[in-house]
Amino acid sequence: MTKAEIDLIEKLPGPPRVAGLRTTNVWIVEWLFVRDEKTGRLLHEWIHERRPGWSAYSSYWSKAEVLAAIDRAAAESLRSGMIPVLHIEAHGDKLGLGGPEGKDHSGFITWDDLTLPLQRLNMATRCNLMIFVAACTGFAAINTFTGGPHAPAVFLAGPDGRLTGSSLLAGTKELYRGLMGGTPGVSAILEDASREMEPVTFEPEPFAVLAFESLAESLVVFARQEELRRRTERVRWHMQSTGVKEHKDRTLRSVCADELQRRWDELFFIDRWSENRERFGVDMAKIVDMVFNHQEAHCRG
Repeated sequence: MTKAEIDLIEKLPGPPRVAGLRTTNVWIVEWLFVRDEKTGRLLHEWIHERRPGWSAYSSYWSKAEVLAAIDRAAAESLRSGMIPVLHIEAHGDKLGLGGPEGKDHSGFITWDDLTLPLQRLNMATRCNLMIFVAACTGFAAINTFTGGPHAPAVFLAGPDGRLTGSSLLAGTKELYRGLMGGTPGVSAILEDASREMEPVTFEPEPFAVLAFESLAESLVVFARQEELRRRTERVRWHMQSTGVKEHKDRTLRSVCADELQRRWDELFFIDRWSENRERFGVDMAKIVDMVFNHQEAHCRG
């Protein structure tokens, strides 16, 4: 990316940075070794004392059990209308999550492994899922989720550094105190929770922002003039092979805008539930025009 292209991406009218979010409870999935402090269980007990029934908790000993637990949450959401915060207690890094595979061996769940289960759960909540992972996982690196076809969550959140069990517990208690009490705004709740763990903070990653940045970068590269000459023939061939007749109104811009709009609306379930347009909607025709105009002007200059 050139500096001019980076500046362009920052000016594009993307989705709202903070989408409205509804939650009904927390679904705690604990995947920790025998030696680990069971912070998920302690958190569940604390929540249960204050609001019985608001927290669901289970501890697991294998990768397969963890993935099955996420699918059970999706099935329960479809059955009852539950919209949980998915809270995962496990070890983790930018590649995925680690925990026991049986009580004596280590297992690993990659972000690719999690993609489809999380998409199913988010679909069951009509795109209202918040995921909290109680490990330093480097959420900015989870670009595998941006490939679609559906968003895995509205928000991803977790600590930006390593924490002791007591600090993590203090922070998550404050997080769920805010969610149970109806404090407006996820970002404000995470800021309050972070004050309990300084200097470590809970980092929120709005998924729509991550997805839009990834899409915008790809579009900017696509619209470079040297790329367009090569791709125009590919688009023309695709239109012919699928039976779409080429005519003056089907320019490369319109084909690109239509395809990006379809993908974006599918990603955030706008094609299923029109109310999601207010929360995540983007006008791809406008985005495409801005990017193409910029790249054409740059070429002439």
